[in-house]
Amino acid sequence: MLSVFGHSKTCSGVFAGAAFFVCFTFFATVGVSQIVNVESKRDGLDAQEGWHGNVNFNLSFQRNTSDILTYGNKSTIQWQKNRQRLLLLTDLSRVQAAGADFVNQGFWHGRYNYHLDKKKRVSAEVFQQAQFNSVQLIQFRYLTGAGIGWNVVEKDSIKFRVGTLPMYEYEELTTDVIERNFRQSTYVLFFFRLKMLEFQTINYYQPKITELSDYRFSSSSTIEFTLRKWLKYNVSFDLLYDSKVPSTIPDLVFTLRNGLGVEF
Repeated sequence: MLSVFGHSKTCSGVFAGAAFFVCFTFFATVGVSQIVNVESKRDGLDAQEGWHGNVNFNLSFQRNTSDILTYGNKSTIQWQKNRQRLLLLTDLSRVQAAGADFVNQGFWHGRYNYHLDKKKRVSAEVFQQAQFNSVQLIQFRYLTGAGIGWNVVEKDSIKFRVGTLPMYEYEELTTDVIERNFRQSTYVLFFFRLKMLEFQTINYYQPKITELSDYRFSSSSTIEFTLRKWLKYNVSFDLLYDSKVPSTIPDLVFTLRNGLGVEF
């Protein structure tokens, strides 16, 4: 998907306010994305075999009190055959206003799963990830690890999945600080569906193995209500807490969104 918006010479309070809201939303979201939410991208156990996925690009330009350029890319590509699964994710975004970067962040994530049993309940996982985030002062972060995932319950109406993966972390900050750490990444996913309601929450806990007081916690939850056959209301809440961040960066960031969806 590619969208390009032409520029306008009209400078109004409405356009300026809209531009501010867009930039504010980017700021709120970019902090929460410091821990990559992989579990929400995976297909179910009955996913089709072979290669499938989606790739999206976006580009927009807006002129009001200043020029605002926004562009990015998101992709989810999966391959599955028998007990094997490969997942590739990319997410890049940049927002420039008046020649300065307001948002400049992205990540690449690759994960390989091999199901250890015929029912595909337990799987061995190996992953690698690279990311950067100028707002969070992350110039470059590299992660690699391996562990076990367990589909405790896997049904259409309810899902419960847990996993734990020791990982190595190499991090360079824009303040010239370099960190080399070993962390334990543990995640829990819970989903259920009722007749008029869907709920999903995914939570990550990543302590430093040699210093448990240094940890990150990430939570992403969504609830959706079916008001009519064609009308839905949804609320989502994303949160990230990092116990050890540079003094100029908040240790807790969160985003609350709500909206209406129409289907026809």
